[in-house]
Parts: sequence; C-alpha cells; structure tokens
Amino acid sequence: MTTTTLPNLAGVIKTTDIYKKMKFDYVAWAKTAQILREHAPGWQFCLDKSTSEEGISSYIFQAPDGTGFLMGYFEHIDTSVKTTLFPFAITDNANRPLSKISSVNFQNSHRRCLCACACFTFGLAYELWAQIEIDEEIVGEKLVLMSENDEVILEMYNEKPIGIQLPKTLSFIVNETEAVVKGQTAASSNKPAILENGIRVMVPPFIEQGEKIEINTEDLSYSKRVD
Repeated sequence: MTTTTLPNLAGVIKTTDIYKKMKFDYVAWAKTAQILREHAPGWQFCLDKSTSEEGISSYIFQAPDGTGFLMGYFEHIDTSVKTTLFPFAITDNANRPLSKISSVNFQNSHRRCLCACACFTFGLAYELWAQIEIDEEIVGEKLVLMSENDEVILEMYNEKPIGIQLPKTLSFIVNETEAVVKGQTAASSNKPAILENGIRVMVPPFIEQGEKIEINTEDLSYSKRVD
C-alpha cells in the first residue's frame, strides 16, 4: 500500500521572502506557490465544489448569513491523496465577508486561500498567519505610539478586533527640545519636546535632547526620565 507523507514546511520561509504591509509581515501568493512547487512536489492546490438543490455546481459555498466562502485542499497528483478541507471566507480588501461576489473578489480570495491552506496543511509561514490583521481605523491615533514587537491587549467582539489597549506608559527618545538653561529646576514651567515618533509632548525643563522619557499613553503626558 502506498502512503503519502505530508511535508513539514515550517521554517522554510526566509526573511527575503517577506514584505511588510502596515505593521505586519506577508509572503506574496506567487512566492507561496513557488515555494510549494519546490518543497511540496506533487501536491496540487484545489477548490472543492458545492452543489445547489437545482444541481448547479459552484466553487463558492454559502454561509448561513448569505456570505460566500471557499473550501480549499491539496491533492497529490500521483497518489490522489486529499488533505482536510479548509474553509476560507471570500472578502473584500478590508477583510469584510461578501454576499455579492465579483470575479476580482473570487480571484483575490482564491490566492489568499492558497496561502492559508498551505499554512494549515503544511505549516508554511505559520509564524506570519499567527498575527491578526487590524485595520488602521481601529488603531486610530494610537498607531504612532506603536513600535515593532510591542505587546498590546486586543479588544475583540464576535471574533473580530474592535480596538486595542496600549500599556499605561511607553518610552521614547527625545529628538528635539530646547536646551537646558542653568538654574532651571523641576518646578519651572514645562517646555515642548518632539519624540522619535514625531509626537509633541511637554517635558520638564531639565530634560535634554537624546534622553529617553516615559509618557502616559492615555493623555501623552510626561511620566519620568528613563535612565
């Protein structure tokens, strides 16, 4: 009896395969297809078909809310072994599920389904899919406070992100501020400063350019100097 082993592609993705969009890392669908040809020879990506009550076949399945989704899987061309079906919602560019589906929606979702199914089946680029994509509108003005690898609390509703909670304080380097004047004390009036991320805050007069300070993320007020 012929057995077919699923390839383990975890860790195959290289840093040169990754591009950044907003603050998240991605691998293009074409690059994913190339990697599959090289590291998973014989495995072909396929879409399952649904059949309506009228006997009409379609690659688009319908969810109870009327939106559409795809069912992807891989099949080995030599042994005809099929992997587990993987459902993937058909969405627009804002990641919203659709009930009215255009050919462009179908094409883009087909490509994304390939990438997601390759992760689910072979572990390809799993470390990238572990991230959750958040619309810039949800992050709002807090985006400028965020740096790569920052840890935040993600607020969810119905399995969708609706907001984020930053740490109470964050540290930044002072890029620009007025020079320290001899004789000024902490009791003197605060002065403006521009941080490394472009934010303007008020700081005590003893703070110098190049120093790191901690600010409160709620109101962007000065907290303390970081040694």
